Amino acid sequence: WPSLQVAATENLDFFALLGDTIYADGARSLEDYRLFWTHAFGNAGLKELTANTSVIATWDDHEIDNNWSREDVDDDWFADALQAFRESLPYGDGGGPAALWRSLRWGDTLEVFVLDCRAERGDGRYLSDEQQAWLAASLEASEARFKIILNSVPITNLDNMFGTAGASDRWEGFPEQRAEVLQHIVDAGIEGVLWVSGDVRFAQIGHVDPAGGIAEDAWEVFTGPAGSFLNIAADLYEGHPQYAWMAGVYNWCRFTCDPLAGTILVEFVGDDGGVLHAVTLDL
Repeated sequence: WPSLQVAATENLDFFALLGDTIYADGARSLEDYRLFWTHAFGNAGLKELTANTSVIATWDDHEIDNNWSREDVDDDWFADALQAFRESLPYGDGGGPAALWRSLRWGDTLEVFVLDCRAERGDGRYLSDEQQAWLAASLEASEARFKIILNSVPITNLDNMFGTAGASDRWEGFPEQRAEVLQHIVDAGIEGVLWVSGDVRFAQIGHVDPAGGIAEDAWEVFTGPAGSFLNIAADLYEGHPQYAWMAGVYNWCRFTCDPLAGTILVEFVGDDGGVLHAVTLDL
């Protein structure tokens, strides 16, 4: 994964892994999952990156099984997958069954909110009521200039690209809860929010909603992939007004926060270390 080898040479405060770090579909035991993680950390990119900076990680589906939900995974299966995940990417306890949702703060500059968009899906909810309430209250209470929300699957309205295809696997499949989360940010006047997501396997920066939508002024960045296959959708929809820039290319994304100016410089970096695209967001 050359892009991660490039990231390893940077003087980063931290690196975010947004899910699908391994593809462990078919694993059913602790030993199975450990083998997948051992293989991943044998890769030069991930090995060098984790040796050079701290990591904040969440999971998506392939850390357990394709498109899994908690309703479909029994307790032993879930416990084995979670143990292997925590052994490989340790983190302090947060909330929920995976103790995954939590926030981390860098003084008055930045607070990072880590979501668990997998282990609490069920009964028509993308997040549990408890996690949603925590996110709303924590965003409102945060005194940090920037609030970055780490999201395994985009909250951006992708109807212009995909229609209803695959909507059940992203926020759009849960429109009422999606609207509640976004409307709270608007109604509470919470500033400095930036959504950052993985999953779709192309790089993009754009507005969460099209013009006239709840979150028409909010931004989301899609970053990656580092090594999994590329999504050609980015080549088909480039130039749409909602999506400021997109590209189906291997990449990682560098964020530089300037609390005095109230801006975040977003730079998509390719396998060769060159900047593919850069934009400064005024948040």
